[in-house]
Amino acid sequence: MRIVLYIFTIFSISLIGCGRPDPNPELKDEIYADLNSQLAETTRGISEEEKKREEHKKALLEVVPQTGQNKFANKRVFDSETKITKLKQEKQWLELRIAERKASTKTKYLQAFRNKEVWPDPAEFEQYKAEKKMRNAKRNWDVRQRMDETGFGKSKAATTKEAPEGGEAAPKKSGH
Repeated sequence: MRIVLYIFTIFSISLIGCGRPDPNPELKDEIYADLNSQLAETTRGISEEEKKREEHKKALLEVVPQTGQNKFANKRVFDSETKITKLKQEKQWLELRIAERKASTKTKYLQAFRNKEVWPDPAEFEQYKAEKKMRNAKRNWDVRQRMDETGFGKSKAATTKEAPEGGEAAPKKSGH
């Protein structure tokens, strides 16, 4: 009798335990994890740039006046401060984005849990990766690079190597 009661108890606990939603679904979300890694990278970048700024400030104090070095030393300090400002803005944006993602993840997860759907949605992560790629893409148009990619502007002999369309190169004739 005890064995039957023990088996029934374990079976009922396993059914109840599997039916509960995850209290922290954001930990399984790939987008949330990627945003956190970007935040850590940005924070590390801020600390590195602040160290560089301090080095540039020390170099500025050691510059000999009226030699032209003062202008370049000031520019390095200014550029470093500008980069720090941009990194701090990016950090703040990432913190807000992470908080928003955490809240939306919980609601989406609970909705998917109730409807017995797959979560996280793989299509959403693919879309995120595409958007991230476009956000980080080079914004300057390089005509030469584009011409090389498309093959435009190259002579036909340069694009088709020594082999004719048949596949094999023709045998070389001897000079005798």
